[in-house]
Amino acid sequence: MDGLKNMAKDKSSPAQSVADEAKSRLQLAIDADSQNRIAADDDLKFAAGDQWPTAIKMQRELDRRPCLTINKTDTFVRNVVNNMRQQRPRIKVHPVADGADVQTSDVIEGLIRHIEVQSNADQAYDTAADYQVRTGLGYIRILAEYIDEMSWDQELKIERVRNPFSVYMDPGSIAPDGSDSKWCIVTGIMKLEDFRRMYPGKREQSFTPLGDKTGGYPRSDEIMIAEYFRVVEVPTKLLKLTSGKSYFEGAPELLGASKIGDFAGPDMIMDSRDSMKRKVKWSKINATEELESRDWAGKHIPIVPVYGAELLQDGKVIRYGMVRNIKDPQRMYNFWRTAETEFVALAPKAPWLMAEGQDEGHEDEWNNANIKNYSSLKYVPVTDDNGQTLPPPMRQQPQAIPAASVNAAMSASEDLKAVAGMFDPALGAPGQETSGTMVSKRQSQSDLSNYHFYDNLTRSIRWVGLLLLDLIPHYYNQERTVRIIGVDGNPKSTQINKQAVDKVLNDLTVGRYDVVMDTGPGYDTKRLEASDTMIQMVKAMPELAKIAGDMIVRQMDFPGANDLADRMAMANPLAQIDKEIPEDMPPEARQMLAQALGQVKQLQQQVQQLTMEKQAKVFGVQERESAVTHREMEKEVAETHRLHIREKGETDRTMAKLHTQVHDTSVKAHTSLQETLIDAHTDMAIHRQHELLTHLHKDNK
Repeated sequence: MDGLKNMAKDKSSPAQSVADEAKSRLQLAIDADSQNRIAADDDLKFAAGDQWPTAIKMQRELDRRPCLTINKTDTFVRNVVNNMRQQRPRIKVHPVADGADVQTSDVIEGLIRHIEVQSNADQAYDTAADYQVRTGLGYIRILAEYIDEMSWDQELKIERVRNPFSVYMDPGSIAPDGSDSKWCIVTGIMKLEDFRRMYPGKREQSFTPLGDKTGGYPRSDEIMIAEYFRVVEVPTKLLKLTSGKSYFEGAPELLGASKIGDFAGPDMIMDSRDSMKRKVKWSKINATEELESRDWAGKHIPIVPVYGAELLQDGKVIRYGMVRNIKDPQRMYNFWRTAETEFVALAPKAPWLMAEGQDEGHEDEWNNANIKNYSSLKYVPVTDDNGQTLPPPMRQQPQAIPAASVNAAMSASEDLKAVAGMFDPALGAPGQETSGTMVSKRQSQSDLSNYHFYDNLTRSIRWVGLLLLDLIPHYYNQERTVRIIGVDGNPKSTQINKQAVDKVLNDLTVGRYDVVMDTGPGYDTKRLEASDTMIQMVKAMPELAKIAGDMIVRQMDFPGANDLADRMAMANPLAQIDKEIPEDMPPEARQMLAQALGQVKQLQQQVQQLTMEKQAKVFGVQERESAVTHREMEKEVAETHRLHIREKGETDRTMAKLHTQVHDTSVKAHTSLQETLIDAHTDMAIHRQHELLTHLHKDNK
């Protein structure tokens, strides 16, 4: 509270006092938490691969000896974080009192899902969880922004804190989710040219967290500024009216009434008590002055810490993540693996043992025998003093890796698993387990070892939900249409703060609501499990498919499942009941009306079934008569067809007979003509031969 006293004393320069107060509290946070921040920064570097002590690494580099890093730490961290991603906690809203109702709580819950989707809140949750597991310190923040440059409406956003070392929380906070923080400072770096454009005439002095090596330092073309949140509590009186409503003294609703017995409109003040009016102030500052300031709409600091493990030792809070305890076994593993590699790299190649002179004339081949792959090596036989031929050269076996080094590396690897609380099934490697149940239990044991990270993240996200409940009445207090998202991920538009005849529908400005967390597998996994369960139920009760077939198909995960479910729902009268019930109807009345509509739909189905059966009977008689007529017509057509075929057959036979006769006559005429021609040629040949013989006879004479 020293800063507040300074503000009261120095009325001539309130901006200066805000900067001084912030710097005083910053130093308080650094003194209280510097040990955790330095250790967290070292954990972060270690998980990123900087795992050798600086002195040893420098000496080995000078000696040109290897420093290998087989980073199993990052694998363990990602295993925990990715498991948390698969089962990310989900915010659920329940009505409590003061005019809250189930329907409005569903709208608020859908609006919170919209805020999460619109602002990519999963990135904020995942980043905070990653830093929580690595360093023990992660943060999530909430802010408000205009929808676009032409809009007056603002939307809440959940954003990630990319650098957790830029946040300095109130060291007096003891709540694990930071809900009791009285102040918080968030540093940031911006370009000098941007600073000059946004804050002309302001001093270019960085808000540097002196004494904190983790906070970072701006470069020559940058400047560090800070956001400063602080809670201000003003003593006041709380007045209670006969209607049950309560207001702070001086509220417009009291119309000047200020003490018990005064009338405030139709109500009278019936009681009062001392209270504190709480509000949050926000300032942006440099090292010496306040650059911007305004009141924050909520009652709490919109920065949410996500802590890892927490201990209290000698009055100091110690926070750490998963990396802190696995550093030593990881260093041991790196050392022994490096020793193995170094031994193999420095060991000589397998040498050849030969007598002097056996390589004579082939020295180059034998010198390169450990480098090149020769198909054969030639040597010169050499005899000893007794005339005995010495054996050929022999290769010597290289020195084996010491078993102690291999065993030490394996022991270090097992130590890593034991300290991290993760065993082979959780890491995807086969273990000694022989059944699926044993593997599942072994995996659950690994999850249980690190469940405190998931539980702390769940606690922090719950506080995010409560902060949103506190802020929604301020930023969503006008009648407008907003998008909400259901538990199944399907979005829809709805109107909020809509003025009806006798009440306001979906009024987000009244009522008291609470947040509970839904943990475990996400909607997609639950949907698949529900689909399998429903299919098993349909096998046992086939009639269930007629009643809820559309619901069963909607749970299935294949393209077009929703379209098919919609078509099935159109054919199922029971699926249309919810659409016919007004949204503003009380739950009890909705249930009674749903039952009545269900009975009506069933009666309508029965009437429709009877009508269809009657129509089927009439249609059956008509079909039988039509069938008899059709058979008679087919019989007449068949008879006509048979007569036509018979007549055509006789005509074809007559034509074939005539064709045969014409063909025979033609063949006979052709044959007779050929015989006549042959006889004529024969006669001519005989006549020519006779003339030739007569001519020869005359010549001889």
